[in-house]
Amino acid sequence: MSDSNKVFFPNLEGLRFFAFFLVFINHATGCLGYNNQSAKFDFIRSHFFWSGDLGVSFFFVLSGFLITYLLLKEKELSGRINIKNFYIRRVLRIWPLYFLIVVMCLFVFPMLDNTLPKWFPIGVNIADLNKWFYLTFTGNFDYIYNGITNVLIGVLWSVSIEEQFYLFWPLIIAFIPNKYLLKTFLLIIIGSIAFRFFYAQGNSMIIKYHSLSCISDLASGAVIAYLAFQKNVITWMEKISKRKIIFVYLLLIVLVPLRFYSWKFGVYYNHASSIMPLVFSSIFAFIIMEQNYATNSFYKIKNWKLISSFGKYTYGMYCYHMIVFFSTLFIFHLMGIDIQSMSKYTFLFIVFVSFFSTILVAELSYHYYESFFLRLKNRFSFIERE
Repeated sequence: MSDSNKVFFPNLEGLRFFAFFLVFINHATGCLGYNNQSAKFDFIRSHFFWSGDLGVSFFFVLSGFLITYLLLKEKELSGRINIKNFYIRRVLRIWPLYFLIVVMCLFVFPMLDNTLPKWFPIGVNIADLNKWFYLTFTGNFDYIYNGITNVLIGVLWSVSIEEQFYLFWPLIIAFIPNKYLLKTFLLIIIGSIAFRFFYAQGNSMIIKYHSLSCISDLASGAVIAYLAFQKNVITWMEKISKRKIIFVYLLLIVLVPLRFYSWKFGVYYNHASSIMPLVFSSIFAFIIMEQNYATNSFYKIKNWKLISSFGKYTYGMYCYHMIVFFSTLFIFHLMGIDIQSMSKYTFLFIVFVSFFSTILVAELSYHYYESFFLRLKNRFSFIERE
């Protein structure tokens, strides 16, 4: 394989891990059953820790960028896109781990349901969910129609959306001429905003979990992938000042807690809730471009080598982390440790153990289970990711 067929973005691994960490903190503070009556902790949790859902949005923008960039690169080098091979690569990367989690959550963990006290923070009962949604990569609609009833398998809702994206996205890149692609991506974003405005109308479940709502995040990543092939855009990004870069990061920090006050828009709440996802996905898109191309970055995350080394395991970390949370709580419960009214020290210890256990489980899974399928996947690759 020639060097022109190789693609490497050294900062994406660290960004991917950072996105997972946001999700991990969100679920740690929301699902482990820790109730601290401190007003300060409640404010930090509700305004910052529970913003970890933005980590999923970050994942979507990253996926939209990388998948679109690889497809455009293949189209540039070969003049066409091998759609069959694209689907095979996605199946070999996503399906083995996805269906392992599905089997564990639908057929293994429910057997423990009768052993759990009613107050146990994380349930394993599947009576109130529709298993066919998860078997068909439409788990996000289980959340919308049945509510959040089982978080062990429920975290796969975002994987479902990505699989839906992978189903039609190569067709768009393959059959629409390049000169119309940017307009196509922008129309998809506009259509997603219109869907949130006219259909969701402020319904947070639809805004967060519906495929037509989340597509704007993925399309935002596609926009910057297209722009990455424009020399004038890359030249501008290379020269952008450190001051402007820092401003965008500060803007993100300010907007994160403010998003919880969107209800103050009153009659204009629907407008705000329809536009807000695009605001954050645009900032995430800028961060990806800045990390990949800017020469004046105040910090390149690739320099944090330990964090970057975890990046390739983030798919596993995401899929496994709720199972690890449950397992840690279950083991502590069996050991007689009080997790019903846990102290802050018990809570922090559970988070600490769960975090490093998640990394370990994901790493073992990657090397001793997923790697078999990844080696098969490489046989169908036209563009090699170093």
